[in-house]
Amino acid sequence: MRKLEIRSLDDLRSFLLLPERDWSTIILLGLDLRYPDLDDALLKEDLDPRTAFLGCSMSPALTRKLVSLGALVMPARPGLVFNPFRTVLYGAHELLRGYRSEDPATYLRTPDWTCYLAAMDNLTKRKRQDVGIDDAVFLRLHDLAVEAALHEYLIPHAARAGSIKRVVGIMGGHDRDRLENSKDQHGNATAKDAPYMQVALLAWKLSRAGFTVATGGGPGAMEASNLGAWFASRGEVDLRAAVRMLEREPRVKPVATGSPHWNSGDWLAPAFEVMERYPRDTADPRTESVGVPTWFYGHEPPNPFASHIAKFFENSIREEGVLAIATHGIVFAEGNAGTVQEIFQDACQNYYAAHGAAAPMILLGTRYWDLKAGEAAARGAKPVWPLLLQLGQEKGFAHLLRLSDDLDEIVTFIASSPGV
Repeated sequence: MRKLEIRSLDDLRSFLLLPERDWSTIILLGLDLRYPDLDDALLKEDLDPRTAFLGCSMSPALTRKLVSLGALVMPARPGLVFNPFRTVLYGAHELLRGYRSEDPATYLRTPDWTCYLAAMDNLTKRKRQDVGIDDAVFLRLHDLAVEAALHEYLIPHAARAGSIKRVVGIMGGHDRDRLENSKDQHGNATAKDAPYMQVALLAWKLSRAGFTVATGGGPGAMEASNLGAWFASRGEVDLRAAVRMLEREPRVKPVATGSPHWNSGDWLAPAFEVMERYPRDTADPRTESVGVPTWFYGHEPPNPFASHIAKFFENSIREEGVLAIATHGIVFAEGNAGTVQEIFQDACQNYYAAHGAAAPMILLGTRYWDLKAGEAAARGAKPVWPLLLQLGQEKGFAHLLRLSDDLDEIVTFIASSPGV
């Protein structure tokens, strides 16, 4: 039996008004129960040992009652820089609180950076060796809570018609420069859209078609995707102008070769300027998008264009999660080893139907992902298409695979795919 998570005081008070209350199915998450009316009511309730109180603040009397009853009581640990029992997803305004674009160094005082330091060694970029199992428990609890909040956002418990998100994932390289136009071998701009611009336009089109874009939440193609969704209520001219504003700081990188310090604060500055000039239309649900970054790569800050951010400490949970939530398909833009891994991880999920029915997989970039006889390969090409197609033919999902350069064709293919 699925338990009911009570995440607000209003929901708790409504539950207490029910004539028949089954406490065996209830989880109270992150609530302050020290209000006199609630404390009195709960002390009088016929509670059940199977009730769970996670991250709740309560009176000593209520604590004693629950402990003697044998209920699961897990209070928040004092001194943590994160809330392991949070009930909602992050927003950029929370993770990047205190950052000022005129002073990029302020990034190092944001909650995002503080959480990174709680789990990772800034110099080695590896997990901290001094994190004991007692601290690690709360890191894991945080990720469980974020995972639950992500599910609640995508598929609300009290699902109304149309409230369940139609999620399309967009994957691609974190090192794709913020550029509107590609450059030739001499570094001069051409008339062709750069990979970053191409991905931003695709996300813009998908969002306007009613899909919710989900990404890994970082820089490069991930940022381009969340940016495209941000502009879903605006025209293409504005989106292109924003990309030109972002070109000032093309990518996140070490401040010098071999340095452990990165230009994260400088990279964020033009993004904040774009958000100020082109604020998101919060009344238009098409502008919503999801970013799923991780503090494992915390030296790369989350891009601030995702309206909802599910940030995890554990990278493996994050990688699996992005693929799993993309129920309406995934587009793979140009990328490197990480993107290739994601392609075959998604193919594996489709091959074994790990998350139910197979979903569309689209490779954006014919010369990048396929190497046909007599054609010049794109720089850095990864010709994975033939093997992916073979897997699809073996397990009957080849009709859900597409290799294309045409953004409108991709949107139409996703919208018309069986099961979507």
